[in-house]
Amino acid sequence: MAGAKSLLVMTLAGLVAGAGGGAGVAFLLPAGPKPRPPVEAGDAQFVPLGTLLIPLSLADGRFTGYVRMEAQLEVGAGDAEGVTARLPLVIHAVNLRAYAKPLAAGPDGRLPNAAAIRAIVAEEAGKALGKGVVRSVALTSLEPA
Repeated sequence: MAGAKSLLVMTLAGLVAGAGGGAGVAFLLPAGPKPRPPVEAGDAQFVPLGTLLIPLSLADGRFTGYVRMEAQLEVGAGDAEGVTARLPLVIHAVNLRAYAKPLAAGPDGRLPNAAAIRAIVAEEAGKALGKGVVRSVALTSLEPA
């Protein structure tokens, strides 16, 4: 019986010490990232680029497959209609660049390089729509086809 009491006392002491240590660490560590100011609902709008099928190739030019991607362009609310009207120009420019640039990653070249694809979409959208119209590019889907 004495062994059970000492085990219970030691367990409770451990729980109290652990809780106190956790509270002390939480007190000493800095708070998380500061919240961004809220974006006004009418300030930005996402325009879907649609589904594109683009080729994957390695740096040596070997073709490894295709990737199906979907993206959205963040633009100002007042620019959304003009951007939608000019989307075929953006899609054409992205297709032309995708054929000329190696976009394959991974040991066998079957994975898409998401950073390179996002960079191409952002650069070509900026050229086709004008500098500063596209605020950001969101890749919403990227999968081998």
